[in-house]
Amino acid sequence: MDYDSKKLEEARKQTIRWETWKREEVEARQRGLEFKMYWEKRHKEDRDAWRLKDFANAIDKMSRAGYKGKHGDFEVPPERLEELNALYMQATVGDYDGNTALKCSQYWKKHSGKTQIEAIREYIKLTNKVLTKYGWNPPEGWV
Repeated sequence: MDYDSKKLEEARKQTIRWETWKREEVEARQRGLEFKMYWEKRHKEDRDAWRLKDFANAIDKMSRAGYKGKHGDFEVPPERLEELNALYMQATVGDYDGNTALKCSQYWKKHSGKTQIEAIREYIKLTNKVLTKYGWNPPEGWV
C-alpha cells in the first residue's frame, strides 16, 4: 500500500467514526427526550392519583366533621357545609347545571368556571380549615 492509499483509508475510517458518533449522539438525544417525556407523564399521573386520594380522604373526614365528645360539642356551620358541598359538586359534576333544589346552589354558581383540579384543591384546603377549627370524630379504632 502506498502513502496516498493509507491516507485515504485512514480518512475513510475517521469519516466512518465521525458519522457513527453523530448518529449515536442523535439517537442518545432522542432516547433522552423519550425518557424525559415518559417521566413527565408519569409524574403528572402520580400527581393526579395523589390528588384524588387526598380528595377522597377529605370527603371521608368531612362526613365526620364536628366534634362531639367529652370535650364539648362543636358543630360545623351550615354555610361552611354548603360551600363544601358546592365545591364537591364543582369537582365532580362541573359547572352549575341550574338545579335550584340543592341547598348549595347559590355557592355552586359562584364556583362556576373553576376547573376540577382547582375545585379539588379548594375543597381540600377548606376541609383542613374546618377540621382544624371544629374537629372531627374519627372512626372506631383510631383512638
